[in-house]
Amino acid sequence: MIMVASHLKIGLSRKIVAYHLLFSLLAVCWLAAALVLTSHSLLVQRQANYLLARLGRAAAAVEMHYVRHGGDGLEAVLRDLNRDAYTLYWAVVGLDGKYLAHTDVALQAKNADEPAGVRSQRADAASVAYTNAHGQAIQEFRVALAAGSQSLGELRVAMEEPSLAATVRAALPYIPLVVLAPAGLIGLGAVTVGRLSRPMTALEDQLRVFAQVPLGDLLETSALPVRDVVSLGWNRIVDELDHLRKHAAGAQIGDRLADAEHQRREAQFEQILQRLSDGIAVTDAEGRVAFANRAINALLGEQEGADLLEGIQLDQRLLESAASPADCELLAASSLQRSAVAEVVQKGSDADRTLRVARIPLGTDGRQGHIWTLRDVTQQKLAEQSRDHFIDTATHELRTPLANIKAYAETLASAEYIDVELQKEFCNIINSEVTRLARFIDDLLSISSMEAGALTIERLKVDTQRLFSEVLSKVETLMQQKQIDFQVELPPKMPEMHLDKDKLVAVLVNVLGNAAKYTPVGGRVSLKVKAEEGRLRASVEDTGFGIAAEELPKVFDKFFRSDDPRVQAEVGTGLGLSRAREVVRMHGGEL
Repeated sequence: MIMVASHLKIGLSRKIVAYHLLFSLLAVCWLAAALVLTSHSLLVQRQANYLLARLGRAAAAVEMHYVRHGGDGLEAVLRDLNRDAYTLYWAVVGLDGKYLAHTDVALQAKNADEPAGVRSQRADAASVAYTNAHGQAIQEFRVALAAGSQSLGELRVAMEEPSLAATVRAALPYIPLVVLAPAGLIGLGAVTVGRLSRPMTALEDQLRVFAQVPLGDLLETSALPVRDVVSLGWNRIVDELDHLRKHAAGAQIGDRLADAEHQRREAQFEQILQRLSDGIAVTDAEGRVAFANRAINALLGEQEGADLLEGIQLDQRLLESAASPADCELLAASSLQRSAVAEVVQKGSDADRTLRVARIPLGTDGRQGHIWTLRDVTQQKLAEQSRDHFIDTATHELRTPLANIKAYAETLASAEYIDVELQKEFCNIINSEVTRLARFIDDLLSISSMEAGALTIERLKVDTQRLFSEVLSKVETLMQQKQIDFQVELPPKMPEMHLDKDKLVAVLVNVLGNAAKYTPVGGRVSLKVKAEEGRLRASVEDTGFGIAAEELPKVFDKFFRSDDPRVQAEVGTGLGLSRAREVVRMHGGEL
């Protein structure tokens, strides 16, 4: 204990005290267990030695009785011998292998079975250790019987080995002494260790507080009660710190504070640059990268770390990834002395993307290096292309019906005499073009509502049988005009569902109308409807023009129409499927 205490003076904490107590308690438990096991072994040995001592005297008594009375009365002798609590039975086995006498009367004159067990020899007696049919651990001792030179057989005695519980009961008087004495020593050691560790605990508390103080703030130190060398050394450190605070030169403190603030600002600026979504890089006079943030690594395809670009030629790296390096004037050597902005189309495995690259020289002529910024403007370019396409499409869709309306209206207004039937035809054409304009404007409003998140559905309980009847009545005329074989398969019983009936009718009419519009005269269109666990699955097939594989991903894009001349020959805005998919999605379905 003294050695442990002196060792703990060097460096001690509450954890060491806890470990000391834990290991000490484990040692006490191990000692108690060893005591019980040792007591158990000693108890078994003591009982065996006792029976061996009795076995010799008992054999002499049995031989004397046999000489005087023969085999008569041996049972009484064995019963007298079986008065000890240790013994299970006594028996005399004859030369013929049968019991001449046994404390269990039922076994007399019966064959003496040989148990299967471990045999050994102890002095003049033999022993057999085995387990009987009841699961008891039995140890049987045997000694030979003789009258003069005549062998009479052997005397057997058996005992049941005591259980561990019996051993525990036997060892109970000694356990308190074994446990309480070490426990007292442990308690005394814990008190001693606690006193020795008190300065170290106080020191650890102060260091833990220091670790939480922000960098640059003053540290509040306090002296410790002098108990040992550790507390004395800490108090000297506190005195030295106080002395430095009082007598340090103001200029030196100012310089240190300025350096610390400068380092803090630099670290803060670097963190800001690393978190920008735009790529930032600084190159030296030779064009090598001196600094690059994480965003520029990602934009140039370097995903592993922020320092992968450092040391390489940035302009060469941009030229390697540019789709048309010859057209990139920004990277030409003649333009390095001035600021410049250009767009670089970067080659990609899936699709090209556009990077807007800006280069600003450091100094007046760029001899000190350059600052580079990279921004991914691919989505902006796509948005501009979509806007231009929308304007072109909308202009075409508005100009054509307006031109027709104007032409027929001028004809009606300027002609002196027009046949009534021709007037009706002109009015019908004007009405048709107005309807076309109204439909186009409705589609535009629907698309605007979708993009603004204002498109809503009004669910009501709807008989789907009647819903499909209304759809078929709207498309039947179109099918008949083109002599299309229109096949419909509806389930015999269709469920009632909560739907926006008008919007779903418009979706189905749009899909079936497209099938009829782009199917040649005499073709076939089929509609198959299945009811599956509260959901409806409608499939439309036709023998029309079909869709090219490269155009399939674009069929739901607004204003998209195939370049196929057969498709262009039909009137359409390219808005129907986009609106249809949104309506189906709002119903929780999929188109």
